[in-house]
Amino acid sequence: MIKVAVFDDNQAWRELLGMLIDTTQGMQCTGTFEDCRQVVKNIGQSIPDVVLMDIDMPHVDGISGLQLIKEQFPQVRILMQTVFEQDDKIFNAIRAGA
Repeated sequence: MIKVAVFDDNQAWRELLGMLIDTTQGMQCTGTFEDCRQVVKNIGQSIPDVVLMDIDMPHVDGISGLQLIKEQFPQVRILMQTVFEQDDKIFNAIRAGA
């Protein structure tokens, strides 16, 4: 079973992703979160195998959230997503470990 956590500020998209993950054989959504303010706590409660994270979120952005996760949970794989064509943010996410 692949455990996946979702971080995205768009509620409809976040809920859809969680539902799609839960209805996919061999996958389980461990939680959906609107931002990264408590990312270490959120990840620590279930320690997913994969985190699906939006790059642009309020308060703590996805790249900062990625760095916090990698510091505490280096084994967790992180997939970043964005609807914007922002090469600098995409490059920064890759450099941070996405």
